[in-house]
Amino acid sequence: MKQNNPIIFRKNYNDKDSGSVFLICLLAPVVLAFLFLIIAQSIASAKGLEDASTITSSKVFVIISTVCNFLLYIAIYLVYNKVNKIEFSAIKPNFKMKWHTYLLVIGLGIFSLFGLQYFIGIFDNIWQAIGFPIESNISSIIPDSWGNYILCILLLAVLPAIGEELIFRGMILHGLRSRYGEVMSVVLSALMFALMHGSLQQLVYPFLLGLIMGWIVLRTGSLISSIILHFVNNFLVVTFSFLELTTGFSLSIGNAWWTYIVAIALFSLTFGVCYLIDHFYFKRKSAEKYEKTSFKTSILIYISLAVAGFIFLFNTVLAFVSAQT
Repeated sequence: MKQNNPIIFRKNYNDKDSGSVFLICLLAPVVLAFLFLIIAQSIASAKGLEDASTITSSKVFVIISTVCNFLLYIAIYLVYNKVNKIEFSAIKPNFKMKWHTYLLVIGLGIFSLFGLQYFIGIFDNIWQAIGFPIESNISSIIPDSWGNYILCILLLAVLPAIGEELIFRGMILHGLRSRYGEVMSVVLSALMFALMHGSLQQLVYPFLLGLIMGWIVLRTGSLISSIILHFVNNFLVVTFSFLELTTGFSLSIGNAWWTYIVAIALFSLTFGVCYLIDHFYFKRKSAEKYEKTSFKTSILIYISLAVAGFIFLFNTVLAFVSAQT
């Protein structure tokens, strides 16, 4: 009798996987959003409403669309690995970090929020000066009550931390390592993460945070570290918004000249702390070595970046035009 050959699963991603996954993650949400828009317009028409925005801004609609986006990322991870015969553990979900490493990651998540948010305020002022509309980073569900606060934590902290990290620091970052060195892989994955947001306003912050999360994954050897850091960052954003709405407490330091000095100082301190942690805490760098491929960089990397750039420019121009009308 013939014996069936066992199916061999790959243990690592490559740059082709990174380009493919990024391209899918750019296009699939657009298709999903289009389907939701059609549904919203159908509901609005059935209710005799002239504008579908009443439907799309409703709490139920936002909850469903956010959860579906999360499930879409999970589906991409599961289906892509299954079709391409890649081990599900290729994302490096290592829970065996030391307890003080967990504490360090949580602390870094807190520290990076304060270190980056005021620095990003400088860019917000620049965007406003050139006429770009600045919007709140909180969704249409405002954390103005305990119920909405818990809901926002789930939708804006828990789900993005798992879904986005699974894709960008799990699949994409590790795939890029098959082609590039650590620094380039972290920078490129952070750029992809920033472009995925498709907005000029949300370009700098995700990029800088992506650098920190990519670095911490390579140093700890665990995707869990970036999931925790991502969650802590978003959790604090929601929490401080909740405190401001319910108590009036705000972390805003105004827009005086000295606030720019404080912002730059905190930004420099954040990456200075990362350097010290890297130099003294992570004395032993990630021992895992990726074998570099001998072929040219996958064309899918260029295609996905071109598509991301086009979507980003389209959204930016559209936002400018809408602000002028």
